[in-house]
Amino acid sequence: MTHPDHIEAPPSNPEALHGRGCIGCAHELQGLTTDACPECGRPFNPNDPRTTANIATNRYRRWLIGTCRLLYYASWLALLLIFVYSAIGGYWLLLFMLAIAAVPLILLQFILLALPLQPISWQRRLAGYLVPLVFLSIGVNDWPVVLSFKLHQTAMTKIADRVAGGEVISGPTNVGIFRFRQIRMSRGGDAVGFQLNGGAGGGMFVVRKPPEFVPELASRQLPFGPPHFRNIWDNTNWTQDLGDGWYLVEQD
Repeated sequence: MTHPDHIEAPPSNPEALHGRGCIGCAHELQGLTTDACPECGRPFNPNDPRTTANIATNRYRRWLIGTCRLLYYASWLALLLIFVYSAIGGYWLLLFMLAIAAVPLILLQFILLALPLQPISWQRRLAGYLVPLVFLSIGVNDWPVVLSFKLHQTAMTKIADRVAGGEVISGPTNVGIFRFRQIRMSRGGDAVGFQLNGGAGGGMFVVRKPPEFVPELASRQLPFGPPHFRNIWDNTNWTQDLGDGWYLVEQD
């Protein structure tokens, strides 16, 4: 018994697709003259209702799918923006507040990704979980600015040596992607601070202490993040050890 090499699909029946939608992505199929969904490519038989879905029940599902996609791409954009802002020395408290504000949307994205709403690759589903988590990690630990510091450490060390030797640097100073508002000695004269942001009353500083310096843990520690030292800079809220005698500090 021989079989034909190609079996013709039955012609589309626009009337049979009235009120029907794609099973895969919930796209409305009414009026189509093809046998495949134009949005996701899923094939269907217009004369077999088992291959399509009722669009009345699919509209809510389609809204959920659209919301899931919107949150997915928005999370990538948010991660890019918060990474760049942190890397150039953006204010840590603002990063933390953005991370807290994003938690409800992140939880919604996790719920939608867990639902079997649409055919989705495991790579995209995994990215949908990991990208928001990386976003939150920046808000908590501010690690992109640490990476930026490592790239600029050699140049900043040379400047710190000059300031410690008595040179006065007035006005803003650019070092790579960093733009420091001021570079000055601490009030005690034992540290050089590079101010990333803030004003005269405070802000974030990258601070270099002398080689003989011994940090002391503060009695009050944050419930998250790195240990806080009390003797790094002037009136500090929190500190982060960057290694080699350098610290990231917030002055109030």
